[in-house]
Amino acid sequence: MRFSAHASFIQLSTLFFGYLAGLASAAPASVPAPALVERQLTVLSSAEVEAFTPYTLFASAGYCTPNITLTWSCGTVCDKLAGFKPVASGGNGGSVQFWYVGYYPALSSIVVGYQGTKLDEIQALITVADFALTAPSQTLFPGLPSGAQAHGGFLNAYAGSQASVLAAVQSASSTYGTKKITLVGHSLGAALATISAASMKLRLGSSWTFKVVGYGQPRVGNQAWVTWVDTNLPDLNRINNKDDPVPILPGRFLGYVGSDGEIHIRDDNAWVNCPGDDNTSAGCTVHDVGSILVANTDDHLGPYNGLRIRCNGV
Repeated sequence: MRFSAHASFIQLSTLFFGYLAGLASAAPASVPAPALVERQLTVLSSAEVEAFTPYTLFASAGYCTPNITLTWSCGTVCDKLAGFKPVASGGNGGSVQFWYVGYYPALSSIVVGYQGTKLDEIQALITVADFALTAPSQTLFPGLPSGAQAHGGFLNAYAGSQASVLAAVQSASSTYGTKKITLVGHSLGAALATISAASMKLRLGSSWTFKVVGYGQPRVGNQAWVTWVDTNLPDLNRINNKDDPVPILPGRFLGYVGSDGEIHIRDDNAWVNCPGDDNTSAGCTVHDVGSILVANTDDHLGPYNGLRIRCNGV
């Protein structure tokens, strides 16, 4: 279905960006476009694609309610991640996105998962309206360069759970003896995973390591933000499915930039590495999804290597 109307991030983004959406990949002279370099693209092997499956499942679990993630009882999704040890869960799916923290022995890592834009939880999506670039709080992002700015609504959504998530991460680290953190999410949840990783990187220090895997992630910040993320969170992937419009929002003409780490799933189902910020090469999202008018909202939930992002398929 092309640009179907349903109560999702996409629908709300359309309402708030209106005619601007058609320019999502364009930057007028008044707003300098980031340096874009055509680079050699590489296609992931089947083994490399399959290696993302645990992260896809963890992102799916982000849509489950806290009572489910705390008992790790989400059916097929949780069964495929046997051995995961929940530490804490929270959020209400409305004013605060669902989140969970635990330890996964197979990765030897703490895992933090965030709820994305669940279609029937409109309240959780209202923050999308606040799309102005904002300087993050130095309390939550100490030492972040002064020119770095991020989506105001995403920052507010992160602030609603950050204290509880940080406490759970520190508890998991003490219990399981690791300072390795993996953060996952889909859509808005992917944006929160990136923001959370940035904040914890600045607050916890250099002895901690971070991996971020986001699915269908919108742009989060400006060039200064992205430059910091590229440098300080190098193990970050943004997986974009075919003609999903969310990764091209908010538009670059508003000062937003997509970070390094894109993997674009083409229409032929090949997973393609698209290095650099907002790579414009054919086969990458900015090129292949020129505007939301040619996008397909059905691609937002997947499939990602055969998996759709949802709590146990419901």
